[in-house]
Amino acid sequence: MSTRVHLIGLLTALLSVVCACDKVPELPSFEGEDGNKAVMIVVNEGLFTTNTAALSVIYEDGKTYFDVFRWVNDRPLGDVAQSVTEINGYYFVAVNNSRRVEVLDKKTFKSVGCIRYKESGSPRFIAPLSDSTAMVSDLYGQIVTIRTKPPYKELEYIRLPLKSTSIEKITSVGGKVFGAYLNRGLAVFDCDDYSIRNMRLMENVVVGELTKTCKMQVDADNHLWVVTTPRLARDQKSLTLNCIDPAQERVIKKVEIPYVLSDIKKGDIVGMPNYNRVDMDPTKTLIYFNLMVATKDGADRKASDPVQTVYTLNTKTGKVEKYLELPGVSMMYGMGVSPKGEVCICDCLDYTAQRGYVRVFSRETPEVKSYKVGVYPRMIIFPQD
Repeated sequence: MSTRVHLIGLLTALLSVVCACDKVPELPSFEGEDGNKAVMIVVNEGLFTTNTAALSVIYEDGKTYFDVFRWVNDRPLGDVAQSVTEINGYYFVAVNNSRRVEVLDKKTFKSVGCIRYKESGSPRFIAPLSDSTAMVSDLYGQIVTIRTKPPYKELEYIRLPLKSTSIEKITSVGGKVFGAYLNRGLAVFDCDDYSIRNMRLMENVVVGELTKTCKMQVDADNHLWVVTTPRLARDQKSLTLNCIDPAQERVIKKVEIPYVLSDIKKGDIVGMPNYNRVDMDPTKTLIYFNLMVATKDGADRKASDPVQTVYTLNTKTGKVEKYLELPGVSMMYGMGVSPKGEVCICDCLDYTAQRGYVRVFSRETPEVKSYKVGVYPRMIIFPQD
């Protein structure tokens, strides 16, 4: 009898230790009162159908919280986190395979609302329409509008003319929403009339598979920049940055960067990686984007042993300059440029279903900082920016 009591006591003690380890950690202040600011928030997709989407937070002192949403809310974020957008001082997180949008308090990551789709859908990216509504792009040939103030809810499901293709990345500028209508052009909606009958299509700005999830950037002059490549793989001989006047809905400037495809010399631009990423500095005058650059002479791209390299485009002068090489980076699943000019990349370890890393490259030092985050990290935002 005494042995049984002893075992029960031992099991109880072990259980208390496990429970203590599972307690929600004391998060540093996002406002920085304790001197330890949150410098990066990372969206991790998670492995499809496993409910392992996560938000990771990296602090100034290097401390990283791998799954802060689960810790704070005592439940998983969901299945496949796609993007996070700040609206009205809250984070709206599109969780596509869970068919919902989570609304989070920026300081605590506490869920203050959850917009669950009543119809089929797969939310991708979010752009505000007004101070109380937003548009959500969708994987399944539709756009969805949501209410962005309490009560949070979905409003309309609007079918696109061709259900076989979808609108991916969307951006609000000048009272309009511009969306990458895959392989068709750039869709334009008025924020006060986003009906399909009023949708326009800029067919000369065609976004294909390689650039469909690239951020569209709004510069200091309120012009929209969209990255495109030729539609067919055999025609991909250059990268184009299109500068669009939102009021006129037309391209006012193009910066084309040609590739060298044969008789390659060291330093030649030989193409773009499978996942092209784009970001902009806080002044909104420098656009960052990645290309592949030859590290040696070669007859073709493969023989030239290319390395991913970040370039900048000055939106005022049109000047393109090499910014930073990223040696050892085989797959960049996401990229963000910090307010300090550090290139922060999402390394998902070649899509091997294990927790990935954020790698931080700086022009000031050859040291590469690494932070272990969640499965398939794909997007980085900087809360202090």
